[in-house]
Amino acid sequence: MNILLVEDHPFQQQVLRNQLERAATDSCVSVASTGKEALAQINITLPDVLVCDLNMPEMDGITFLSHLAKLSFNGAIIISSAASPDVIKSVSQMCKSYQLKVIGCLEKPARHEHIQSLLGLAKQYLSTPQPEQAPHSVHVLSEQVLNMAFEHQWLVPYYQPIVDIRTGEWRGNEALIRLEHPDMGLLPPARFLSVIEEMGREHELAMMTIHHVVSNLPAFSGRRVAVNITPRTLISEGFVDQVITLQQRFPTISQTLSFEITESDAIEHTGPSLEAASRLGMYGFKLSIDDFGTGYSSLKQLEQLPFESLKLDMSFIQALPKSKTAAAILEASLLLANRLSLSTIAEGIECTYQWQALRQMGCHFAQGYFIGRPMPVEQLKQWHHDWNEKQHCASL
Repeated sequence: MNILLVEDHPFQQQVLRNQLERAATDSCVSVASTGKEALAQINITLPDVLVCDLNMPEMDGITFLSHLAKLSFNGAIIISSAASPDVIKSVSQMCKSYQLKVIGCLEKPARHEHIQSLLGLAKQYLSTPQPEQAPHSVHVLSEQVLNMAFEHQWLVPYYQPIVDIRTGEWRGNEALIRLEHPDMGLLPPARFLSVIEEMGREHELAMMTIHHVVSNLPAFSGRRVAVNITPRTLISEGFVDQVITLQQRFPTISQTLSFEITESDAIEHTGPSLEAASRLGMYGFKLSIDDFGTGYSSLKQLEQLPFESLKLDMSFIQALPKSKTAAAILEASLLLANRLSLSTIAEGIECTYQWQALRQMGCHFAQGYFIGRPMPVEQLKQWHHDWNEKQHCASL
């Protein structure tokens, strides 16, 4: 096992090198005094384990780790630093977002037992086959392909169920767009949604989704279906008029159709937004704020627009149980929603622990892979049967 120690302090470098050599007698330990020196060595020989200080001259450890990510380093990383726990936590989260594997943190002065434990974890990690890393940047589709997608109806809503977190009862759905490409298969929104917005066709996409919901009303059995719209779609010319015209043909759709406005997209035009939201509300349509807590305008939007419900962003939920900060944000958001008489939906629930935690916090509804993946409308009936069986077996 090749170990690279990156430490600028000569005395600490020598002590830690000796400790590493004693703890891993079958390993080769090399050293670097700066981030730049370490990168030069890595270009020659890629280490299996990297022990890295954070506070170094020329190039600090944080910058060095970001450069390491660009080299697609897939070895084990041990952070060796006297930095505060908050700084180390932030660096660990940065590494995770860069798809770097941090095994743990080595406090200074380092203890022999701790070094042995971390090197044991590193060996275990290195001996386990790792899945192929996803690329850091997503290859988005071209405008030409997306124009074809609109023309040939490759853009199709998939539906993810929403259930009552207390009883498990199926209460609603969210319409999520997928692109069914004849050659590339089923593609997620990250491959195309930003380009559609740049093309100015998100209004068209929203109406296409709404028509799909309306044409499949029997499949939902009166349960609500939330359609995502951007603030720009909400105030776009003709959008509200088209929705109201559709309701005149199908008078009960306001009991099924609702709209989720992405919180991370700031609402810049208050007057037109209030006008559009008020008109939709007058005809019985409900509004929800999506991805609550991820943008800068959460509280302002809650004050300005007539929202009925609040959807907690999945990044906070999926941080459970490790992040106390995420738990505190969720508890505060649920308290705020309760004071404002808003119903709450937890999205991104993937395990029993998250389900139980959000239920104990007092959340109303749940959504996520633990309950069901987004699926074609034709599969909702079978999912409902399977979900009821799962509840019965697990006694949720």
